Amino acid sequence: MMNKTMTWTASALLATTLLLPTAASAEQIVDKTIITLGESLGAKDKAWVLSRLNAPEGITPIIATSADEEKYLGKNIPQSQRGGGMYSSAKIELAEKGDGLSVATENITWVTKDMYLNALVTAGVTDADITITSPYKVTGTSALTGIMKAYDQTSAETGIKLTDERKDLAQQELSVTSDVGKTVGTDKVADLMNEIKAEIAKQKPETKVEIENVIVQVIQNNNINLSDAQMDRLTGLFNQMEQADLNWGQIESGLKDAGQDIQAFATSEETKGFFAKLFDALSSFFNSISGWFK
Repeated sequence: MMNKTMTWTASALLATTLLLPTAASAEQIVDKTIITLGESLGAKDKAWVLSRLNAPEGITPIIATSADEEKYLGKNIPQSQRGGGMYSSAKIELAEKGDGLSVATENITWVTKDMYLNALVTAGVTDADITITSPYKVTGTSALTGIMKAYDQTSAETGIKLTDERKDLAQQELSVTSDVGKTVGTDKVADLMNEIKAEIAKQKPETKVEIENVIVQVIQNNNINLSDAQMDRLTGLFNQMEQADLNWGQIESGLKDAGQDIQAFATSEETKGFFAKLFDALSSFFNSISGWFK
């Protein structure tokens, strides 16, 4: 009886071992690929996403949780705007240095493709082909959360470290651009922000007062009236960007094939200027994000 029990136990253990990934195969990066999954996906949906993304065998997906979303987006994006589920997921294919960053999406209705691209570039992500999908039509913020978490967890392997400062700047850009867009219009806010960027690059202000003077100059030249609160937020944002000493030329060179659609994997749109795409996409995101899922 004991021998039969031992035999059955050994067989069950062997079967379990075959079903579970080994230490060698349980890797977060396989074939230069990283997979992120939203924690709300059920078993069937998870299998669909892994198949859709053509996930490499033996890979260990990085799970994006609601706690992660609070960590990566909660400082500037309130819960009421982020919704209640974590469904959108991503595949990150690491590219060679200098290849740039591209983004393709499927079933993402509110976070635009350019928003993903430019927010990630601002945060410090470079040289990768990123595909974002969901089994349902959702807003897509959990995928953004998962991608940032993935780079944090694999920084030793990728050599890319997203600093808290850069991630915070990306969040602030979302919020400030949305706020200003309510006054000047979502179709004009990109041009406005782009012009401010250009003037800051040209005039090279060194103090917060000088930055504010540049902003006022651009605002007046465009006959725009902003509230004191909006002016304060703009000045604060650009002041922090100046202090962060961002290399915008390097950031622009990190873009490639912006705005792809996963339904036509090889199709790309003609790109606009970097800053115009950045603020236009972020503004569109905040003006449309009102759904329950993401």
